[in-house]
Amino acid sequence: MLGIGIDTGGTCTDAVIYDLDTREILATGKTQTTKSNLEIGIGKVLEQLPDDLLRKAEAIALSTTLATNACVENKGSRAKLLLIGAAPEMIERLQKTLSGYGINDISQIVVLDAKPENLFSEPYDPDWDDLKKKAPELFNDCDSVGIVQTYPDANGGRFEMTALRLLQEELTIPLTIAYDISQETDILKVCASTLLNARLIPLIAEFMGAVHHVMEKRNLENIPLYIVRSDGSLMSEEMARTCPVETLLCGPAASVIGGCDLAGEKNALVVDMGGTTTDLALIRNHDPAMAKEGIMIGQYKTAIKGLDAQAVSLGGDTAVRYRDGKLFLDTVRVIPISMLAAEYPHVTTDLKKLVAENTSHTRWIHEFFVLQKDIAGKPGYTEYEQKVCEILKKGPLIMREFLRKTDGDLYHMGTDRLEQEGVIMRSGLTPTDIMIIKGDFIGYKDTAAKEMIRFFARNVDDDEASIPDRIYSEVHRRMYKSIASFALCHEFAGKADFYTPGNIDVLLDSCYEQACARVDGKDMEDSTALMNLTVPIPLIGIGAPIHVFLGHVADLLGTRAVITPYSHVANAVGAIAGRRIARLDLPVVAKYDGYSIIGYMIVANQQQYMIKRRPDAVEFGKKTALEEIKKRAQFQGLGDDPLIEIETEEVRIRPSGVLLEIVVHAKAEYRKSE
Repeated sequence: MLGIGIDTGGTCTDAVIYDLDTREILATGKTQTTKSNLEIGIGKVLEQLPDDLLRKAEAIALSTTLATNACVENKGSRAKLLLIGAAPEMIERLQKTLSGYGINDISQIVVLDAKPENLFSEPYDPDWDDLKKKAPELFNDCDSVGIVQTYPDANGGRFEMTALRLLQEELTIPLTIAYDISQETDILKVCASTLLNARLIPLIAEFMGAVHHVMEKRNLENIPLYIVRSDGSLMSEEMARTCPVETLLCGPAASVIGGCDLAGEKNALVVDMGGTTTDLALIRNHDPAMAKEGIMIGQYKTAIKGLDAQAVSLGGDTAVRYRDGKLFLDTVRVIPISMLAAEYPHVTTDLKKLVAENTSHTRWIHEFFVLQKDIAGKPGYTEYEQKVCEILKKGPLIMREFLRKTDGDLYHMGTDRLEQEGVIMRSGLTPTDIMIIKGDFIGYKDTAAKEMIRFFARNVDDDEASIPDRIYSEVHRRMYKSIASFALCHEFAGKADFYTPGNIDVLLDSCYEQACARVDGKDMEDSTALMNLTVPIPLIGIGAPIHVFLGHVADLLGTRAVITPYSHVANAVGAIAGRRIARLDLPVVAKYDGYSIIGYMIVANQQQYMIKRRPDAVEFGKKTALEEIKKRAQFQGLGDDPLIEIETEEVRIRPSGVLLEIVVHAKAEYRKSE
């Protein structure tokens, strides 16, 4: 059976044709991701694959870093959260706490007062008529809405379901409910996950639409489409469109599966370097390690279970900038100036003019603004924002020219929201440009990048000749520190006093300097300060730029780098090699009267059930879990007849302590036809 794997990253789009029976790669393709029109990049990469093999494919699996990158860069569509069962004053009091979960703007939250039955002595429903009346006004400035109910177990999430049906009648934008995303009890995690899910819906819908259009053009539209989830399993297109937050870390998950498949290492640390992020994850006994808690990514603390991974803001397109005379790697992605100049020749001309003036500046006046999305006529944007985008339609503008045409202020440009939402993007100096200058990346001229380096030399302590090596060193430093930090985090898991960002950063900087001296054969001035920090497992490298940097970092960490011939398309391999599996946990909660159990509570079908006898409760839980896992399997695209396993697990305060609940674990896996 042949399958097509496609990975759309922040910089490159990769594709493979993979034999699922022999686990053999039959063809590969790679091209630039065209973020302004994803369809172009996907179409180009498929053109690189043999047409006869494409037509033999029986499945297409997709992975993408779009959701991951949106979180790391704090980008995404506009969304609001309808929170049912809370008070506005409570949200205001929790403002600082909410920011710790990724919700920095409480104006995104619309509160609806209510008290569910089975919990309060005087329950009452929300004012549904008032919500129906005000809905168009409340949500007219957003692209999607997430719905969350406090205490959903009390009435099976009835408030969420009712609000969903009501808003579907009044609004034409996508809606999502917390019930479809997670059964997490931490309501703030649920809020963050649901709001993030709403922000990602338009992004993933655009991605899926682009893939569909490309396949239709090639008469391949009848091939089933799947997308990788955060745990590396595959889900249906319907589920991906409804729950795009499930694609968080799906790029890293695919890279781990692909890296494991290609490298064959039993235990390893995967280092996947793309354009925007470097993703780190562990392989234990040939399987990806899963996180015990919800995924934390960028500013978001979510309830989504998945790969135990860390996304670091380091990639080929990471912005190289300066401050107080020092070079540094920023945490944002910009378009490599060499790539922009290849498409727009005036970019190099503008840079030469800037350099010829022999000026320096504390601001990054060498960078360009580039339009990514057309917002003409779209509500919710200011007149100035519309003007900015209209001007940029004619092409990228260097900073001062941009300010001249927009009558802007260099210190208050008013572009923050447009940049956050990915409407416009900056272009500047990046590690990719340095790779082009050094000959490590072929395909673009280095003229524009060299002009930028000349400008940098006037603003930093380094001279022009040493800047490329200096930037490589900063990439090595951040990669070293990220890998070491990730390894220490797992070695000292739960020991918060030891492992905190404040006290580990200085230590890792010192370790890096000493490791560099050791590898270079230099003597340290203070030999007693020598600390030899090592990683006891190999580093599997994935991604186009990884071969430039990982070997040296592995030497610094006292281990070896494993970079296979197909490491540059490992994400696409991992996409199509992922398992089609669904899981569901149903708690049967013990209820007490003093020290005695008086019954067991189960929430299902928007209802709360109390069952006195344990055997009856467990049997009812198994029956309910079976029904739910069949629905989940259908929703996730596992077919009508999956393999299903049901198990139970007791949860106690201690191994022999008080029983808290009996969890019914249900698992469904795609059954291959004979």
